[in-house]
Amino acid sequence: MLIGLFTGVITTESCQSSKNSTATKMLKFNFEKGKGYDYEMTMNMDQNIMGQKMKMDMSTYYSMDVLEDDGDVKTVTSTYDRFKMNMGIAGMNIEVDSDKPLASFGTDEDGNDPMKMLNGLLGAIKGRQFTMKINAEGKVLEVTGFEDMAKSIVDSLGIEGTKGQQMIAQFNKQFNGESIKDQFERVLYIFPNKVIKVGDSWEKKSSSLGIAKGEYNSVYTVTDIEGDMVTLDEKSTIKADEGAKMNGKILSTLIVDSKTGLVVSADMDMTITTEAEGQSFDLKAKTKIKGKAR
Repeated sequence: MLIGLFTGVITTESCQSSKNSTATKMLKFNFEKGKGYDYEMTMNMDQNIMGQKMKMDMSTYYSMDVLEDDGDVKTVTSTYDRFKMNMGIAGMNIEVDSDKPLASFGTDEDGNDPMKMLNGLLGAIKGRQFTMKINAEGKVLEVTGFEDMAKSIVDSLGIEGTKGQQMIAQFNKQFNGESIKDQFERVLYIFPNKVIKVGDSWEKKSSSLGIAKGEYNSVYTVTDIEGDMVTLDEKSTIKADEGAKMNGKILSTLIVDSKTGLVVSADMDMTITTEAEGQSFDLKAKTKIKGKAR
């Protein structure tokens, strides 16, 4: 009886393994028109600059709705739902949350309250929308909606003159079409747009102007297929030679719903070393992504 039970277990496991190894799925960016999807992206970053340690935790929440689908390209409207950041440097801790007002630290020499201005800025960002055009490989072809966003936000806060222009310039550095394109392509530009099976691999090349500025060379490998869920292993290298020299790598595990292309979860580990003016700077970051359909 024990031998029979053992044989049955082995046979069942072998069949399951065979099923996973022979299963095939079409894998592409396939959000459905008229449907909504939510993403939560959390990054925990540790940086060492000339012996000075800096720690930053940042979370961004987006909602995405598919407006149009021409068969090749999907038009997706995304909304900032919430933004949080906690930064510790030189013994100081700064916490920012679009859902919670910051305590006042007093006024500056011009009589302005910087924290009040920041609270207003965060509140104005929440609920702002932008639009992306995304193809079946997850490549973000176009981002619109940032052209006048900074000015409209600053105008809504009643900030004029030099300070208003400075705030617009700072906002445009952090929130612009290219930075959003970079951020979303790390999640979306992962698809081969073809039928895949366990063991299949493909390569993606991209570039970033964000925190980890450089050229990305990424290889994705299918490690498991269970139902509609496809598990991918990512190995990426990052390299930059212009200005500061930078080398880095990313190791990730992603679980993707093959029916829609929704990244249900992702765990990414990034390590980077930058050399500039004879100094070496190290950066380590862990990013977690959670996605769900509405």
